[in-house]
Order: sequence, then C-alpha cells, then structure tokens
Amino acid sequence: MLTLAIDSSTDNLGLALMESGQLRGEFNLSLKRQHSEKLLPLMEEIFELLEIEAKDLDGAAVATGPGSFTGLRIGITTAKMLGRIFAIPVKGIPTLEIMAAGAAGAYRLALLDARRERVYYAFYQQPEADSDDFIKEIYPPAAVRIAELPELLNDYSQKQITIIGEKKLEVGKVLKASNFSIKYGEPESDLPRAAVLARLGENYLKRGQKDDIYQLKPAYLKKPQAEINWQQKYGSN
Repeated sequence: MLTLAIDSSTDNLGLALMESGQLRGEFNLSLKRQHSEKLLPLMEEIFELLEIEAKDLDGAAVATGPGSFTGLRIGITTAKMLGRIFAIPVKGIPTLEIMAAGAAGAYRLALLDARRERVYYAFYQQPEADSDDFIKEIYPPAAVRIAELPELLNDYSQKQITIIGEKKLEVGKVLKASNFSIKYGEPESDLPRAAVLARLGENYLKRGQKDDIYQLKPAYLKKPQAEINWQQKYGSN
C-alpha cells in the first residue's frame, strides 16, 4: 500500500510517502506562508526522486488542523483532488494527534499557538504495550486560555505529562506552578512530522477508516481573524 501524506496546517510544510510500513521519503520544511507556491512542486519532486507516479498511490492522508486557515485549505483541497482523480481513499487526521503520535510518554499534551495567551490543545494517552491501537484521545482538540489548563487537566496532575508543541515552555511553567509532574518532549516532536501522518494514514486506511472527500473539512476551532474583524465592525448579521 502506497500512501501520500500532506500537511500544510502549520508553518511547516510536510510531505511523505509510506509503502506498506516502510518510509520511502519525507519533506519537512519551514516555509512560513509559501505553501500555495511550494506544495505541488514539492509533490512532483518527491515523486520524481522516488520514481513514483501519482497514479501509483493507494491512499492519501492529510492534516485537518487546527492551524493556518489558508494552509489547511490548500492541503485538504489537494488531498481531495487526488482522491477524486485517482479514485483513492483519503483520511483526514487532526494535527495535534499527529504531533502526539510522534512523541514519547504515557500522557502527552500537544499544543499549537492560538495567540493572545491561548493555545489549541489535545490530551492523549499511550495504549498498553501489547495493544496495536492508536493513541487514546482523552481530551479532543480545543482552544483554551493557557491559565485554564491546570483545571482542565487536574485529574492527571499526579501523572507525568509530556508537553510538546508551541508554547510548551509557557504551559509547562503554568502547570509546574500547580504542582504537575511534567517533562518536555524533544524538539522534533514540536511540529507535526509528515512521516507520522503517513504512518497513521496507512494504518487508518488499512482498517477501512476513510473520509467522505465531499464532507472532509478543516478543523479551524476558531473563526478566521478577518471574519472576526468583520463581525466586530458590522455585526454578525
């Protein structure tokens, strides 16, 4: 099974090809706001380097956010296009799940910056050692104030929590002040890795868990700033 992973949800643009559990190739590039210009050329490059054609794909996985509004649209639209053209299944996976699945630790707190002292967060638990299940989602992705996290995670204050992602130092300071046991994940866990997305996507698709490409949408979790500004100026109606 040959699976293409596409992640344009953050400043990091990721592409990876996984074939039956073997990583064939991976790009993880910090490109800021260049995703619309770079995604298709990088796809062509990775196909050419690995001597693969798009028609050889058996499936596609794409990060669904939260993250950049424009970036999410670019990645998801591309994955849906591949699904339609080549009649392959597509699986959307939350960006925070990708990050957590690439980290270590029994309990994992994945974070992305939501600005103004807020973060997008999700909380996961590692499955039992003899289980082939995916990481267990304890709290699904949501946008919260950093100051609210000790209360939200209070039931796990005596567990060691591995913190990964943006704002991890600020969040760690707040949790330690509330007597949480924490550790910081490695730097490579602080952004979603395309190889991890490819692995998850392949595993989901093998289990028949695919998305309806006509219903697959980004998980923004908050309105675009332009829409917020419009409503503040003109009202919601």
